Amino acid sequence: MNSYFEAIRTSIIYFPLVAAASVVPYAYFQYKKIGYVQFNRSLVLYIFAFYATTAFFLTVLPLPVISEGFCEFRIGKVDPSFFPFRFVKQTFQEVQGNISLFSIVKSNAFMVTAFNVLLLIPLGFFLRYLFQIKNAGLATLIGFLASLFFEITQLTALYGLYPCRYRHFEVDDLITNTFGCFIGFVIARYSNVLPNVSKKPLLDRSEVTLTQRFLAIFVDSLLVILFTSYIIEGISENVWLLSLMKVGLIFFYFIFVSKMTNGQTFGKKLLGIRIIKMDGLKLTYKVLIARYGVFLILPFLVGEVSKFLIDTRFDNRLYLFLYLLFLAIWFVGTVMVTFIRKDHRGWLDRFAHTTQILANRPDAN
Repeated sequence: MNSYFEAIRTSIIYFPLVAAASVVPYAYFQYKKIGYVQFNRSLVLYIFAFYATTAFFLTVLPLPVISEGFCEFRIGKVDPSFFPFRFVKQTFQEVQGNISLFSIVKSNAFMVTAFNVLLLIPLGFFLRYLFQIKNAGLATLIGFLASLFFEITQLTALYGLYPCRYRHFEVDDLITNTFGCFIGFVIARYSNVLPNVSKKPLLDRSEVTLTQRFLAIFVDSLLVILFTSYIIEGISENVWLLSLMKVGLIFFYFIFVSKMTNGQTFGKKLLGIRIIKMDGLKLTYKVLIARYGVFLILPFLVGEVSKFLIDTRFDNRLYLFLYLLFLAIWFVGTVMVTFIRKDHRGWLDRFAHTTQILANRPDAN
């Protein structure tokens, strides 16, 4: 049981990294496909991803240490088993003639078999519920292929990463795993109380969602931060020159690029949205400076000045407090207001008389 808990614990540790890395690509494809992110389907998809990660770890962990005599110690102990239903014989050997339901359930062979059945029950369930496969034969085949993948991974010693096998390849595992997948498929077939996670669009979106807005600015900010951190920071040791270059980069990316692309930065392009003027006229540099100056350049300049004051002769706590207070006001005006207003226009949009629309709308060009 300790090995099972170790696999689950490892999955809990590493899965958030996988989920975080996939959020932006997943949201991008969702918006490109149907115009918004389906919350129910997204939640179930990430649950499935966590299950798949855990199932894989359960088949390979714990990883043994390669020590002297690693392969010699395992000779004859992890040989492949191609004899089907060997678990029946092992179960009767363990109960030693005491054939009762209680003794069979307590036997190690039965427990291992039951675990192998349980391992792919969620897969069958997700194949029907999430991926909407309605053919039982196809779902069972997928379960068999998934089990075969696990067994080949064990047979090849993690595809050659280990000098020899450290786990069994068993035909029984293929049988029980596949049967478990079939059971899960049947269970999902008769589950009618679960939320709708259809692949088809459930809503007709004609407006930009808050998720689109925040993902777009997240992508744009990430690009600027990475560029300034790994390229601009190493160009000079002059603090003010670096600050001027950073402001120039922000101006170029958010203002010049938006003007040239008619209101789309890279992040907005990915999420299928653009900025337009409320009066329908073309964007001008004056409008973009009014919008992004308030949103990005002003907070950045305040941050650079505050950092300089904190690092020199002034009271650290006072200027740190003032800077955090300014950021709080900026956050409320640019982020929180978008939740409150029905049109989701924050201070920066109202100040510049702009709004955001879907790029594929007729009035977007």
